[in-house]
Amino acid sequence: MPLDAEAEIEVRTGARPGETQSGLLVLVAQQADRFQFFETLTNGLQVPMKVYRYTARHKIQTLVASVLVGCRHIAEVQTKLVPDTAAAGLFGLPRFPDQSQLNEFLRALGPDQVRQLAAAHQRLLERHSRAGERTAWAVLPTGARVLPVDLDQTYLATRGTQAQRAARGYFGRKRSAFGYHKSVAYVGGGIKEILFTALEPGNTHAQEAVPPILTRLAALAQARGFALDAVLVRGDSQYGSVGVVRQLQASRVHYLVKGYGTQTTRHLVDTLPASTVWQDRGTDSYGSHCWVAEGGVQELHAHDDRAATPALRTRVVLLARVSWRTRRKRGHGAPGKVREKVVSHEHYLTDLPTDVLSADGVIDWYNGRETEESFFRAEQDSFGAQYLRTRHFYGQAAFLWLLASTVNVLRWVQHTQFAGTPLE
Repeated sequence: MPLDAEAEIEVRTGARPGETQSGLLVLVAQQADRFQFFETLTNGLQVPMKVYRYTARHKIQTLVASVLVGCRHIAEVQTKLVPDTAAAGLFGLPRFPDQSQLNEFLRALGPDQVRQLAAAHQRLLERHSRAGERTAWAVLPTGARVLPVDLDQTYLATRGTQAQRAARGYFGRKRSAFGYHKSVAYVGGGIKEILFTALEPGNTHAQEAVPPILTRLAALAQARGFALDAVLVRGDSQYGSVGVVRQLQASRVHYLVKGYGTQTTRHLVDTLPASTVWQDRGTDSYGSHCWVAEGGVQELHAHDDRAATPALRTRVVLLARVSWRTRRKRGHGAPGKVREKVVSHEHYLTDLPTDVLSADGVIDWYNGRETEESFFRAEQDSFGAQYLRTRHFYGQAAFLWLLASTVNVLRWVQHTQFAGTPLE
């Protein structure tokens, strides 16, 4: 068309009955019956509130749908879901409940309902998880396959102090922040499912979640037909204490965790034999030059161990980071700046022997945990997992279990509905 040609454009607005823009929601709704998804979530769920038009199942369906269409807050349900009557029809509803009804529903939930949703999440995993598919496991340098399970603790910070049971704690760079910690166990490799999630006050240590995670992992292993000694649990220094490693050893899983405590690291470095060889690993993403050394099997004690408590025996790998920083000269009248060397050390604990994973390989596999964690956090952020849906503690805890179950059912749809296609 010539640039000077005249054209008339007519724009019309209005509803288009029978159509929805939420294609992903259509796919999940179609597959939900096959997985008995909503039946499992709502079976035996008793919520202490009157039912006028929408049941607890309807409201759970709406919360799941809100995740699938990208609602980061409950208020967005009004604009993204309520007008979409075609999407509501997928769940047998004339229209979705309003945000006020969802808020009321979340406020009505208590610890019993959270436990019921957590148990339902576990039942869905035990029926449909792909954790038993060994072809999707990670491969060690020896060719053996292991199922990685990565532990992590993230945070949900709040702007005010009105959120129920919120507390001050460590929230990354947000100093003196107020809010919650969220513990997660993520089945990695090609599985990418959420095993466990829990909401805790902001002053709760990540180690508190380890016992229930191991209990759920054992139940999943029995249900999906794999042995616990085929699992490799990975975690950062929050999970690298002597007490946690003892729990991991008792559960018979393999483990690779970053060590907890700078004093322990300093002691291990100071007691290394003079003949220890440090292997050059090059420069990391932060610009630090790295060396790794094999520390061998060491005996470690917790600070609160009793005299009769036996030492923890575990393999130790040490990492040295060397970097340079520029600072002003110290002292009266000292002009200019100087460069000074900064040396730091880290230690890693594992039960994998050297003929399975070298010292350099230990660091690579630990960094693989960070890769999985980055993928998981990016995925969770796309679902708005970093935003509070309610200031009611148990309502938010229940929502996190619903979110975890939704992520898993999406993964199962990915490997059933899209099996054999590029979308898989």
